[in-house]
Amino acid sequence: MPASPGPGWERLYSEDFAAPANRSSFVNERPDDWCLASSHPYARSLRSYPDGWGTTGDLSLNYASKTAGVSPTAYGAPGVFEVNAHTASVSGQQRSLAGSFFPVIRPDASSTQEQTAQTYGRYSVRFRTEGGYPAGSETGAGYGTAFLLWPANDNWSEGEIDYPEMAWGGKISGYVHEINNPSNNAHVIDTTTPTDDAWHTATIEWYPNALAFHLDAVMIKKVTDNVPTTPLRWGFQSGGHSATPAPEVQGKLLIDWITIDAYDGATPPR
Repeated sequence: MPASPGPGWERLYSEDFAAPANRSSFVNERPDDWCLASSHPYARSLRSYPDGWGTTGDLSLNYASKTAGVSPTAYGAPGVFEVNAHTASVSGQQRSLAGSFFPVIRPDASSTQEQTAQTYGRYSVRFRTEGGYPAGSETGAGYGTAFLLWPANDNWSEGEIDYPEMAWGGKISGYVHEINNPSNNAHVIDTTTPTDDAWHTATIEWYPNALAFHLDAVMIKKVTDNVPTTPLRWGFQSGGHSATPAPEVQGKLLIDWITIDAYDGATPPR
């Protein structure tokens, strides 16, 4: 996991998933609560969407207690968070299951917004995927993930930044939504890099008047319009992508580490 990126940034959060955690251990404190049980090793580090919440388009269900875990190693990386997407029986019905999470950047702050959101910042994640699409086809209905910045007050018109966003096994991409008209994309980030060939590091740098997007330490896009100016929280949502996955489709989102930095308010965008 890298050290602080240098002038302009202050490290707020770093998680390298050094503590193993069984898949069945990711249980929320209460069924309608986003906080993990207080005894969980990641209770002060992550929050989870409650089990049973639908994903975008209701293509699958968030079910951390059946999908999330931390393995001692995977693909040469020590300590890896996994979302193990698959189909299982829920209330007598076969449903596609995955999970959605967001970091707690200030666990001792007095409000949920202060605990999970900030205005401007730097967000990095080292990730890869395994499977998650129909055998012989990377374009069929499978699983996907969006790492995103979302308004802390849930007012979508204030903006949304999705990067990286991808179908598992597909190409890494991203989107900047129009402020005040968020159903439209103001900018699209395209790459030719697949999600499952190697570990990749994706970074968003969010400044007062600019957004910079990096992939594996190379800036791939910079924009200066439709830049949000209100607090956003960063998280990652996984589930059915484009359609409900077939029961035999399964796969994994793997995360080696996450870092989040605060912006000092003075250093100009690079």
